[in-house]
Amino acid sequence: MTSPPAMPQRRASDASSARVWRFANVEFDEAGLLLKVAGQPVALEHRPLELLRLLLHHSGEVVTKDEIFEAVWPGRVVTESSLTKCAGRLRQALGDGEQTMIRTAHGYGYRLAADISLQLPAPAEAAPEAMPEPAFTINDPVPNRPKWQFVERLHGGGFGEVWIGEHAKTRERRVFKFGRDGVQLTALKREITLFRLLNDALGPRPDYARILDWNLEEPPYFIEVEFCPQGNLQHWADAHGGVAELAPGTRLKLVAAIADALAAVHAVGVLHKDLKPANILIRLDAEGEPQICLTDFGSGRVLDPQRLERLGITRMGFTQSTVADGSASGTPLYLAPELLAGAAPTVRADVYALGVMLYQMVVGDFRRPLAPGWEAEVADELLREDIALAAAGDPAKRLADVAQLALRLRSLDLRRLERARERQALAHGQKLEQSLARAHARRGLLRALAATFLVGFAISTWLFYRADAASRRAEREAATARAVTDFLTRNLLSAANPLISADPNIRVRELLGPAAAELDRRFIGDSLPRAAIEDAIGQAYTGLSEPMRALPLLESALAVRRKMLGDADPQTQATRLQLIDVHELNNNLPAMKQLAQQVLDLGKPALDAETELPARHALLAADCLARKLEDACLKPEQAFLDELRARLGPKHELSLLTENDLAFDLAEAQRFDEALPMAREVLALTQEVFGAKHLMTAARKRRLGSVLNMAGNFDEAIKVLTEARADLLAIGDRETQYSVAAANDLAYSYLQTQRYAEALPLFRLGLDYQRQNDPAESPNLTLSLNNTAMTLMRLKRFDEAVALQREAVAIDARLIGPDHPDALTHAMNLAGFEDGAGRAEQAEHVARETLARARRQFTHGEWDLGWYVFKTGALLAAHGKKAEARDLLSESLAKFRSALGEDNENTREARAAIAAL
Repeated sequence: MTSPPAMPQRRASDASSARVWRFANVEFDEAGLLLKVAGQPVALEHRPLELLRLLLHHSGEVVTKDEIFEAVWPGRVVTESSLTKCAGRLRQALGDGEQTMIRTAHGYGYRLAADISLQLPAPAEAAPEAMPEPAFTINDPVPNRPKWQFVERLHGGGFGEVWIGEHAKTRERRVFKFGRDGVQLTALKREITLFRLLNDALGPRPDYARILDWNLEEPPYFIEVEFCPQGNLQHWADAHGGVAELAPGTRLKLVAAIADALAAVHAVGVLHKDLKPANILIRLDAEGEPQICLTDFGSGRVLDPQRLERLGITRMGFTQSTVADGSASGTPLYLAPELLAGAAPTVRADVYALGVMLYQMVVGDFRRPLAPGWEAEVADELLREDIALAAAGDPAKRLADVAQLALRLRSLDLRRLERARERQALAHGQKLEQSLARAHARRGLLRALAATFLVGFAISTWLFYRADAASRRAEREAATARAVTDFLTRNLLSAANPLISADPNIRVRELLGPAAAELDRRFIGDSLPRAAIEDAIGQAYTGLSEPMRALPLLESALAVRRKMLGDADPQTQATRLQLIDVHELNNNLPAMKQLAQQVLDLGKPALDAETELPARHALLAADCLARKLEDACLKPEQAFLDELRARLGPKHELSLLTENDLAFDLAEAQRFDEALPMAREVLALTQEVFGAKHLMTAARKRRLGSVLNMAGNFDEAIKVLTEARADLLAIGDRETQYSVAAANDLAYSYLQTQRYAEALPLFRLGLDYQRQNDPAESPNLTLSLNNTAMTLMRLKRFDEAVALQREAVAIDARLIGPDHPDALTHAMNLAGFEDGAGRAEQAEHVARETLARARRQFTHGEWDLGWYVFKTGALLAAHGKKAEARDLLSESLAKFRSALGEDNENTREARAAIAAL
């Protein structure tokens, strides 16, 4: 690729540069780069004259070395001695031996310290002729490109000539974009800079156009861009009869694809600033389906210029004083209102432009502006909402992330089902109220009764069936039932009455807090009604994944039931089983084992199978979690599963739960040939028992996706997890912990397939959900922090990644201790992020400290230890510490071979790392 040379000399015919500068006894004609000192012409090389012009444009200011390098030696690797010589030649020509005119700002650059005057062309004078556009015709040779000739002119005028060129032998075609003046040349340089940034940060992708070569050596200046035979979006649509003739699904699919590409561009800190159909190219995939390709970043902008420096990219087109980076540059039809008002561009300006394009796609006309009353032309209410969110006049009300628009468009069918279900539920509720109104006169009581139905439905959706089955068998005393009913009606459900709460959309979580707080006032001392209510609210919190709120309620209920009913009572046993689930969510393994053992100590005949087997399952699970899934643990799990199938049948929920856990544990142990068939079998049986659209089926489908991820079958995982997330969203009325968990697993699939821009919004969704709905510190929060940080690291946004990962490690230390396996994983990831941010010494310190803790944690030959050894060895190898790195990498290879075998991916990676040394 031709390296961009020095900025081309300005022509005397360039009217924009026809200025004469004067200071001291110096006169400088900028148009012709003519220098006179004391009235006499001075012959001087090109670069000192360019330096003088740059200093004049910044008179009185320090011009940094980087800015000078970019303006005088664009694209070149230049030493500071070259700059010193250049400044010395200029001083010599000016007679500035005392350095009173051109002063050195040591360590920074140079400053012109002189009183200057500027003479502009007189108004009456005829403007000098502009440099004419190159007079190209078809079949002309492409300048400076042997064997290439022009075959078609795409457009020309104020933005420069654009031609298609073809190679005489290969018939390969390329697009040649020419620039004839400073503004056009700057746009070409910006395109080159932004392409290099995108290519370095994202790698080669089909959804932005590649710049293949360029010529900035001599006029005519141009860049060479890959050719898409289908042309831009407007041309391609016209070739198919116009936008209105395209299938509606195709139009929305294309907008979603543009949103995906734009999200990737934004993720690395680049704004397009001129998004429109003419700048969206179309190419066809292997099946003939249209694929989009962003092009023409000549108006683009870098949000974080320091990123260019970190990647070693010269900032061509971003430092010259002649470059106008006005916020209102772009095509007026697609310009966000805040840009027209002079505000600085942000990603929301690109979102606005895409919102306008979405509107035009929906109505089938690229000439249609987004004018007042546009809503009447869009029949679909959900698309009206999407357009309004993307193209909101107030940027604060606009979608902040263009990836959100892609997700909304791709889930239109699901959203339509949800909207229909909401209306059906609303109609059913209204019908119920009308029916109740005929039997009761008091409106407030009617609303509470209607809310009883709705809240009961919501709670039952989230609760698993094991504890419920035990609860149904237990007989309730009449007094307890009356007390519980009264409490639910007067205290819990009164909050759902819009006349009291002023919130018709109150959620289950918001009902539970006030109800729990009311217990002390309503019930004095120990009572079975209070225990029943504490148990119910505790189960609800468990189902909502809030174990810290469930724990005190269930502990109180257990204490009362033990005292008043005894240890052997089914209600007491059911509460113990609920507490076991809470402790498992909190990773409190000793408490899990203690409670499970208490249940088993009751012995027969106090225990039935529905109590004994869940307790044994919990005891086994605690042992497996504590021993990190050795074969010695997996074998008892398989034996227990065989017993469950024999006693309860393969379709019993506890059998399915155990088989589901065993499939995941086998995957954790890298035994995927056993794990995958088992996970598929569990899903098939669960669907047979509960139905295709049940919460349990969707949860098992998500678990299959997780196992596929662990096995490296990412394409199938994406398909399965996309379906699971859609099912979970259909079950709930909004994002829930289950749908967010599926989004997290799906994002992991995207992460592993290098689709980082698609992974980031899903991981951020999980992080935002945890911050809003979980306690301030929880294992789920640290997992979300780690996942988001990992994606930011892959996008080379290291400082953001380090900040989030440090937060995760600090929470781990307080919540589960620094030696917990999850805490160790997060800490080792932090070492990698610190290294990516350039803090090599800190990265080594974290890695060594984490490895030392891992050696204390993993003492039974687990393959996990090999991972920490490998990560530390790879880090040291990257820092040139080969001897120590070789020892560690050899140790990791031995551990992987022993635990996982020769053909495992970890073993192969360790072998490759040693070979690289």
